[in-house]
Amino acid sequence: MDFAHWLLLVWTVVIFYVLGEIWFGQIVVYPLFGKVGSDEYIAYHRFYSSRIPLPVIVPGFASFLMPVALVFLAPASIPVWMVWTNAACGLAGLFVTVALEIPRHARLEKGGKQEAVIRELVLYNWPRTLSITGQALLTLLMLLSAFRPA
Repeated sequence: MDFAHWLLLVWTVVIFYVLGEIWFGQIVVYPLFGKVGSDEYIAYHRFYSSRIPLPVIVPGFASFLMPVALVFLAPASIPVWMVWTNAACGLAGLFVTVALEIPRHARLEKGGKQEAVIRELVLYNWPRTLSITGQALLTLLMLLSAFRPA
């Protein structure tokens, strides 16, 4: 098996890990932000933020940036539209993260519990959740294309 196929397999592990993580965040973690009391909120959010770099941030950013590498290094049998669409979904997720989600997390960490900001956090996470879901579905198609019998 060549490097391109190994990269696709590593990508598959990353995207399916992130798929589970993003849906858990969308359905459970972000809605729980609204259940924390105002007096405890800043400490809660700081605790949350201090624990997420390795399990959430690193794989999340990998899911945004690895597809760019796949544009250049994907197995030749994968249709170009798949790798480009995968990369576009990753860049969309990156945009949502940097432009919409990170600023709201910063507002919550500094200003404490703000119901409107929590609602925005949940709402604006939907495009990221859907783009990662799209990446996972595309990855299944890419695997079928890359590993189909000759």
